Order: sequence, then C-alpha cells, then structure tokens
Amino acid sequence: MMRNVSRFTVAAVGAVATVLWFATSAQADAVVSNGYATGGFIGYGDKIWVEHYEGRTSSVEWYTDYGRSGSCSVTVPAVSKTCNYDMRETGTITLWICTTGPELGSDECSVAVTDRINS
Repeated sequence: MMRNVSRFTVAAVGAVATVLWFATSAQADAVVSNGYATGGFIGYGDKIWVEHYEGRTSSVEWYTDYGRSGSCSVTVPAVSKTCNYDMRETGTITLWICTTGPELGSDECSVAVTDRINS
C-alpha cells in the first residue's frame, strides 16, 4: 500500500510540473522580475506585459537588435497591462523591468534578458 501511495505521489508531482512548465512556456518567451514586479515578452502576438505587486509604477523597457525600442508601463490602481507591438519575425529582443515609487529612493531594475523574436 505504501509503495502505491509513493508512486502515485511521484506521478502526480511529475504531472503537475509538466503542466506548469507548458503553461509558463506558452504564456511568455522571456520573463523579467525585480522583486516588485514581473513582466515579459510573448512572441506569438508580439506582446509585452507587466504586472506589479505594490503601490508603485512598473515598466518593462525593451529594444530589438534592429533598432526598435519602447516600454510598457502600469501604475496604480491598475495591477497589470499588456502592450501589443508589431515586431519583425526575426531578430532578438532585450528587456528588463524597473519599478519606481515611495520609499525606493531610486529605480529598482532587473537584469536584462535577451530572447529570440519568433511568433
């Protein structure tokens, strides 16, 4: 009986991990976080998204290897925003997230992440 419970537990954990991996990879190609907010790039549809957890302003800043750049920002009372851009089907995009607000003193930014632009 104990062996069956252990096997079931291992199988269930493996199934949950697989589902979470597929769900995360389908949602975003590149993800950045700075502890106050999370954002990312979704290649299918060329979307930049940002979501923050505290009463501050957060922006995903980005640029491509072919010279385009921009940002997608969210500020209170909203907690998330998705910005739609029309990217080339080839190349790379580099993005990072920054948060400003009371008690921070300066912008809190993540490290930059670079990903391929594919839809």
